[in-house]
Amino acid sequence: MTTKKWRPLWSYDTEKTEPWLSNLSSQGNRLISVNRFTRMFTFEQGPAEDVQFQVVYDKSRKTLSKVIMESNWEEVFYTGNWRFLKNDSKGVSIYPSREGLLKRNRIHFYVLAGLAMFCVMPFLMMFLLIWTLLTDINSVEPSPYWWITAVYFMSVISVLVLTIFTAIKLKAFERKYFNSAVDDNEVSGKTFTKWRFAWMYEPDKLEKWLSEMAAEGNHLIRVGKIGTNFIFEKGTPSHVSFVCDYQIKTTPSYADIHKSAGWQLKFTSPYSLTKHSLWSQEYAEGEDIPRFTYDDAEQKAQVRKVLLASTGVIMYTLAIIFIYLWMGQSFERQVGWNVHSFIEWAMIISLLSPLMIMIKTFNYAIRMRSVN
Repeated sequence: MTTKKWRPLWSYDTEKTEPWLSNLSSQGNRLISVNRFTRMFTFEQGPAEDVQFQVVYDKSRKTLSKVIMESNWEEVFYTGNWRFLKNDSKGVSIYPSREGLLKRNRIHFYVLAGLAMFCVMPFLMMFLLIWTLLTDINSVEPSPYWWITAVYFMSVISVLVLTIFTAIKLKAFERKYFNSAVDDNEVSGKTFTKWRFAWMYEPDKLEKWLSEMAAEGNHLIRVGKIGTNFIFEKGTPSHVSFVCDYQIKTTPSYADIHKSAGWQLKFTSPYSLTKHSLWSQEYAEGEDIPRFTYDDAEQKAQVRKVLLASTGVIMYTLAIIFIYLWMGQSFERQVGWNVHSFIEWAMIISLLSPLMIMIKTFNYAIRMRSVN
């Protein structure tokens, strides 16, 4: 007898999918197939097995490596680039790599995040316009096509929910399997908080400020989740090098490499789309200051990445502002009614935000050029 179970988001939440498969196997449900498109798992009734499952995504290999097979891992089912492995050993010490799964889910997240960024602001602007029309009862006319608007709204909401879900699961996956957790220091005394905004657009200033704080005996304990509040503890002066690193794309071993070199991860951006991270390493007086980048080419590449990220934020913000203003003006000309003038003024004032980002970024680029 076979049974089918639907698990639509199994590939984005393998941390729960693997124990789920193990639990079903202990109840005598043997996995025989997985449909990647319908997201349906098919099981066959059989003897109960106490096994450990692991889901593997691997484009490069068609067979399991010798080391994995010698560790008693056995392939249960294979479809496309997906492998479902089981192991009936009690003390498993060697596991298949999860890098392929991380890379695959990152790509999916980037696609979803890009789609969400493209949809969210037009969605909000359309919502405001519809809400404005509905509040003016004389301007509402019955239409047989309201279902299209409803479908659009539901589609955008679904994309946003799925993007948030994949971001949360991807972050948890990286922390658990790739040592990307932030290193917090233990607090033994009184702490105080300092605030710094938009530091990612002028990272050199933040590095200098944090090093000066350490030299004054103010030790950085941790950084707030969104990266604006820095929590310090008063202690003895020390020499600490700080590096604000921005990576458009990081390798799965990115955090491990730097931590093994003696760096402490003090902050990593909560958004997987932007890889801002803050690292620290203490050094003795007279020693060379530890750094990530050691030559001009690497330093220039880092500046280019910051400029590219800032330009993307500026262009996106400006596009949204001008689209909203254009929609408001078009609506006023056609309907003869002004759509909330205070919102238009708020959008105009919000132009200060990309202007501030532009100034900070170009000043940073000029400073880095003069240093080189």
